[in-house]
Amino acid sequence: MKLDNIPKELLDEVKDKLDVTWDDNDNNIKSMIIRACNYLQSKVTQELQFTQDADEYSLLLERCRYDWNNGLDEFENNYATEILSFIQSYALKDWREKNGKSKNS
Repeated sequence: MKLDNIPKELLDEVKDKLDVTWDDNDNNIKSMIIRACNYLQSKVTQELQFTQDADEYSLLLERCRYDWNNGLDEFENNYATEILSFIQSYALKDWREKNGKSKNS
């Protein structure tokens, strides 16, 4: 993902999470979004979409919040359960796709 490819809705959602009402830091926030996307993408093999209904969306917002507040060193510890659940859900999707199983099987 590139700075220019970040949807305005995502940028606005992150800015809202950070309580940022000005536009001066938009490129910095976009860089944080890219770092958060890359971090989460590194945890799973499937291509992530980062839409509001996706499992990774809330983790993306929270990771940006920690990055904004210079607290990335605490993010993994504080969100270990959510990160593990996120990884497991995509591992299960991978397994189902490889074994031809549906969600209800």
